Amino acid sequence: MTLTVIGSQGAYPAADNPSSGYLLQHEGFSLMLEFGSGVLFKLHEVLDINSLDAVYLSHFHADHIADIGCLQYAVKVQTDIGNTSGVLPIYAPDGTDEFEKLTYHEYTKGVPVSPDESLTIGPFECRFLENPHPTRCLAIRLSCGGKSLVYTSDTGWNDELVSFAEGCDLLLCESSLFNRFYGMVSGHLTSGEAGRLAKGCGTGMLLLCHFPHYGIREELILEAEETFSGEIALALPASVFNLTDIESWTNER
Repeated sequence: MTLTVIGSQGAYPAADNPSSGYLLQHEGFSLMLEFGSGVLFKLHEVLDINSLDAVYLSHFHADHIADIGCLQYAVKVQTDIGNTSGVLPIYAPDGTDEFEKLTYHEYTKGVPVSPDESLTIGPFECRFLENPHPTRCLAIRLSCGGKSLVYTSDTGWNDELVSFAEGCDLLLCESSLFNRFYGMVSGHLTSGEAGRLAKGCGTGMLLLCHFPHYGIREELILEAEETFSGEIALALPASVFNLTDIESWTNER
């Protein structure tokens, strides 16, 4: 299982970083987690879009879905000129007008996901958890090949998330806030809370994402280190993390 960071900026893209988009691949299957602003442009650098097999959207805030419309039209064009065929599934929470828009003629189809049931996406066995967030948002745990990745997406602190992520090899966790903003913004985690979550679930590695547009982002690592002594990194664009190398990651520095 390999994770490639396409974009990881919170709220809106930065000059050097699209908003949320993560490419997860295993045995020839390519799954995008989120599809925010600037993601389609950068995805071309690492993947032929005709090789994209599925998309997962945790919720419908623009920094997580802004490029979906462009992707749908790209699938239409590539299908119409004969470069690809079949329907691209887009997995997301249902029950909203935004979900209904995920089905675009015979080109893309919205597929509902729920915390009440697990499902299989290609080689990945997936489970979901409801997050504290202003709009309905689901964390996802993906497992295959004996490895597991948990992507928190946007969330406030949630004790259930600790058990949901227990023992995961890689925790891709939002760090929207520096510690000095603790308690000031609902529905998001500070870097210190990300470290607390990593320590509580016993992950092999903490990968921070959904960065703020202020401050020095390397300080997010320093703040997470106050509570988590394991491996920590920033999810920077073009970074690649191979979970088969998990044995080389240490839980102590």
